[in-house]
Amino acid sequence: MKLLGNTIVELAAGDPTELGARPVGRHMNFAVAVPGAEEVILHLCRAEESAPEFSVVMEASERSGAVFSVLLKNFSGRGMTYRYEAKGYPFADPCAKLLLGRETYGKALTRKERRALCAPVRSAAFDWKGDRQPEIPFSELLLYKLHVRGFTMRSGIAHKGTFRGVTERIAYLKQLGVNGVLLMPCMEFNEVIEQGAEEGVPNFTTSKFYKSSALESNGFAAEPAGTHQKKQINFWGYASHYFFFAPKASYASQPAKADVECKEMIRRLHEAGIEVLLEVNVPSGTNRSLVLSALRFWVREYHVDGFRLNLEELDAKLLAADPYLARTKLLGSGWDVCGEGTEERHLAVYHDGFLMDCRRFLKSDEGMAGAFARRVAENRESCGTINYITDHNGFTLADLYQYDVKHNEANGENGRDGADYNCSWNCGAEGPDKRKKIRELRLKMKKNALMTLLLSQGTPMLLAGDEIGNSQGGNNNAYCQDNAVGWVDWKAQRSNGELYGFVRELIAFRKAHPVLHNAHGLHGTDYLQSGCPDVSCHSTKIWYPDESRYNRCVAVLLSGAFARDAAGKADASVYLIFNMYWEEREFDIPFLPGFGAWRLALASDKSCPVPQEGEATLRVPPRTVAVLLCEPQEPKRPAGKRKKAVEGRP
Repeated sequence: MKLLGNTIVELAAGDPTELGARPVGRHMNFAVAVPGAEEVILHLCRAEESAPEFSVVMEASERSGAVFSVLLKNFSGRGMTYRYEAKGYPFADPCAKLLLGRETYGKALTRKERRALCAPVRSAAFDWKGDRQPEIPFSELLLYKLHVRGFTMRSGIAHKGTFRGVTERIAYLKQLGVNGVLLMPCMEFNEVIEQGAEEGVPNFTTSKFYKSSALESNGFAAEPAGTHQKKQINFWGYASHYFFFAPKASYASQPAKADVECKEMIRRLHEAGIEVLLEVNVPSGTNRSLVLSALRFWVREYHVDGFRLNLEELDAKLLAADPYLARTKLLGSGWDVCGEGTEERHLAVYHDGFLMDCRRFLKSDEGMAGAFARRVAENRESCGTINYITDHNGFTLADLYQYDVKHNEANGENGRDGADYNCSWNCGAEGPDKRKKIRELRLKMKKNALMTLLLSQGTPMLLAGDEIGNSQGGNNNAYCQDNAVGWVDWKAQRSNGELYGFVRELIAFRKAHPVLHNAHGLHGTDYLQSGCPDVSCHSTKIWYPDESRYNRCVAVLLSGAFARDAAGKADASVYLIFNMYWEEREFDIPFLPGFGAWRLALASDKSCPVPQEGEATLRVPPRTVAVLLCEPQEPKRPAGKRKKAVEGRP
């Protein structure tokens, strides 16, 4: 027994099967894995104090000497914090539910402050108020990728850089029309990169000692190379060490309540019908069981709807088979479970294939017509497909058609960081330009890209700010830019009102027509014997696809007979026309039995003509995407004499 203040605490053997600090009735169990340690000490402190008030040597598990545990009987833990010590190093619990000591974003900690990192013994209670997760299928999902801090640091937001700041923008997200957000890493990590600094905090999740003297990896992006400044900020958050169970404290307006604020954000997003997915970067060598436990924890305790994972560190089949994650969306590149004969509808492929093929075709590269047509029509039967034109790593949409080359000088890498090949096109001038002709061409190219993204099968993902023309000044690797470069510029919405309105119109159009986001795979056959296949690819000539090297014209026909609305009614048919020549081209207009006349629904060029009834062709302006729509016709009833009304009946 030990005396803690005025309370006598009885010590007992702990449960080593679940790591972290957790209540067991009126008791508190502590368990931590420390490979190679002979002894681990638990230090308990008053919340406002850094010096331990109570310390106890933990017992090693008989089954695994790497796990140490202890049970404190009749110990509530309220108002207390804890940390561990092993091999002479004090360190915070790798499974801490909240980390205390990194409350200020971008602040470099002293050696003493690093050694004082700790966690509250108990997590704050939270009322979910009957929260229900939206459970939106991939076919209905419209993702919006954002960085919690970068999304909320500019004007018009009261709680800048925080989960509450995201909550403030929920009305904007609803107005835009998206129903899912993908958050860049927001689990606790050290954002300060300092040359030569001794971190002094063991990273027992990987059996290594974590030191910030080595540059933190960008995770999904290529690791920057070159000479670094004395101090940099890992703004994106793809780090080499995480506290996987803790939301980032400095992303909260009240860091000591980061868990509450994060849950409040998720609950409010769910109330608005918006799912929440987290991007989880798994550093090389991380204990996979720990990561799996963390994913379960975020689903159970935070009601998270899904994760984007770097699969070179995780086994997709293992995740897919986990009962805790069976209904959780899992996004990743390289899923081998999305092949023939599988049915994993909660899994989705996430990679740059769509981005590269579409960018190249849209800027008129040779030999891309066939690959582009397949990307637009691709709709996997076995799992989801995440489509995007831009991601955090690379140019924003505005910069994609404003710069031919990257401009990363501010990163301090001597131009060696970031991709050199971006499939971008500056439309005739490098950087901002006031000439009307160039500005109009850039707007059209952005519309072309957005139409391609939002009218393709699969799940579209917008990068935050693309809808309002947000620019990073040509920086295609803004991993360290915690400033105006990396933050979404909300003032850009004023000067890009036409683009913003166009995106909203596109999203509404997609939602109105299930033929654009079929819930099942497309086969390219007429299995309903309707007179037209479910999907077919063409060139300027109907029924004649052209994959020759010099072709830059693609048309995709989606038959509404194969798509039904909620009432079971057949959808309209859609003809997507892509003319990426620098000259006007004439496209055949298809005839569909059972459907009415075609009309022009959308076009990236306002001068695109409207098809006249009876015309068999449409002249499409250069570098233009046009969308034709025709509604199904009601079958004509045979004429006959009207029967007399029976009394009491209509």
